[in-house]
Parts: sequence; C-alpha cells; structure tokens
Amino acid sequence: MNKKWFGIMIIGAGAILVLFIVYMIFFYKFSGNQEETPEEIATTSETVLPEATTTLTPADQAEVKAGFSRTEMTSDDLSKMAVAFAERFGSYSNQSNYENISDLQVFMSRKMRVWADEFIAQAKKNYSAIYYGVTTSAVSAEVKKFDAGSGQAEILVKTQRQESTVTMSNGATSYQDLLLNFVKERNSWKVDSATWQKK
Repeated sequence: MNKKWFGIMIIGAGAILVLFIVYMIFFYKFSGNQEETPEEIATTSETVLPEATTTLTPADQAEVKAGFSRTEMTSDDLSKMAVAFAERFGSYSNQSNYENISDLQVFMSRKMRVWADEFIAQAKKNYSAIYYGVTTSAVSAEVKKFDAGSGQAEILVKTQRQESTVTMSNGATSYQDLLLNFVKERNSWKVDSATWQKK
C-alpha cells in the first residue's frame, strides 16, 4: 500500500509540475500584462511621438502668438501691399454692391472702417441703374514716409484708370495718384486713409 500511495504522489507532483510549466508558457509569457523591454519602450515612443515634430521653434511660437500677422514689414513690403490695395480700392462698378470697399475692410484701421461704412451707406442712397465702372491698375509706388518705430507710413501709388459705361465698354483712360496713409494697430499695418489726388 505504501508503494501504491508513493506512486500516486509522484504522478500528482509530476502533473502539478507540468501544469505549472504550461501556465508559465501560455498564461504568463504571452499575456497582455507582460512588461516591455527597455529597447521595445524606446522604439515605441520614438515611433508614436518623435520629439523633432512636436517642438516649435521660437520663430514659430512668435508667429502663432501674433496671429500670423507680419509685424516686421519693410517699406518695400508695405509698398507692395499699397499697390494691391490701390488696385482693388480703385476698381469698381455701381452694380457690384461696393465690394471693392467692403472686401478691403480687413486691411483698414478702425477709423477707416467707420469711413467705409458711411461711404457705402451714402453711395447706396445715390444709386443709379445706369451702369458705370472703373478699372484701376497701379503703375508705380513711392514711399513718402516710413517709420516702423512710431507705426506710421505714407505711400503714393500712381495709377491708370479706365472708365466704362453702358454705352462705352472701353472709355476714357486717365492717370491719377492715390495717397495711402498707414498706421500700426495691434502690431499690424493698416490703411488709415486713402485720398485720390487731383488729376
């Protein structure tokens, strides 16, 4: 009897050992709770979140903070802006609902936006159904004044203007200068006034 129980105990111990080995292989080694090696952790972090693509340079940070507005414009930069403004400002028709003025308000100072609203309101009162339009092209631009420190500038844009009416598709051509005054508002250059000079 003792030999019989001894044999049973040996078989039981062997079975327990086999079960333990099976558990270690299939339930521990391949479970989702296993720890990653340092090499695996480093590889994963580099793949998911590369440091180089998440770091903003000081220049990028400054641009975001400024709302992407260019605060360090040169006189040449402002001259190009003046040319584009003058061409749009001076090209219109009485059938376009004065979009040449309203579309430019984003480039205007607070003072000039008030002027623009009043101008459009008055022009609509004097509306005529007879077509009249003007096309303006900039010929050159001259910087009369540019002071980045005080935030003031003055640029004279020489333009060529062509009038059109319902009876005349290509009317008279004339040359007229537009004097643009710029000021800095919230670190951005804005047009503060636009005055057509006498022909």
